[in-house]
Amino acid sequence: MTELQDGIIQEVALLIRNLNSDAENDSLVVVEGKRDRRALQSLGFRGKITMLCHSGGVKDLVENAGLYRKTILLLDLDREGKALTGRTAKLLQGRATIDLSYRKELGAIAKGRIRHVEELIRFKDFMPMAE
Repeated sequence: MTELQDGIIQEVALLIRNLNSDAENDSLVVVEGKRDRRALQSLGFRGKITMLCHSGGVKDLVENAGLYRKTILLLDLDREGKALTGRTAKLLQGRATIDLSYRKELGAIAKGRIRHVEELIRFKDFMPMAE
């Protein structure tokens, strides 16, 4: 394993740790679909996840986002994910506090090499054991 890969793994582990911390403080994480949810869970994420591209996902999100302290939009970093992030943020405007920082952080960690949240699953065998 190269030093670069070790650095990315450490940053991904920190991202998951921070996501878990936010989830424990009443935050909801929003992803596009099942593979994204599975990737986050395989890395040790234990919080509440809503999938947008699942039956009733957008409707459920709009109805329930206000029940959480904040809603973390962690959608893909491709063109479709960017458009979906914009539409979702617009739908939630005035209904929930929206956090896009994790999406931006994921882009910075991977330096453009990870375009889809589901790709994070490749790091699952390298994640430090959860505390």
